[in-house]
Amino acid sequence: MRYFFYGTLLDPDVRTHILGAWINRRDLPAARLPGYRRVYIRGRHYPVVVPSAGESVEGVLAAGLDRGAALRLARFESDEYVDAERTVLVDGGRALRARVFVAGPLAHPSDTPWTVEVWRRRHKGAFMRRHGVPFR
Repeated sequence: MRYFFYGTLLDPDVRTHILGAWINRRDLPAARLPGYRRVYIRGRHYPVVVPSAGESVEGVLAAGLDRGAALRLARFESDEYVDAERTVLVDGGRALRARVFVAGPLAHPSDTPWTVEVWRRRHKGAFMRRHGVPFR
């Protein structure tokens, strides 16, 4: 299975915690999800993608995930998301189908754009501690 990561899973420490160290030894090529934008969920420090014509979201593509990894991802992502198949672009525009956790009916997207850089600076430490992961 292929998954498009666009939020906290862009961070190698989070990926290791959820999927194991093996994931960071894999090739995770840059990818883009067209027709969406990435925003905060209201009252949360993590993002969701919502449809938006003419925009796109940068992320990475993780291929070769097994059923166990898919189950761990589903538990991590919560009921605010829906696991959907979408087209992502890699290698200068080559289209591939991948699983993407998009906004579900319980998500309340804000209008505020989310970036991994800001999340790392402001929220990563608390996030890692909340998930029981030692973080310096």
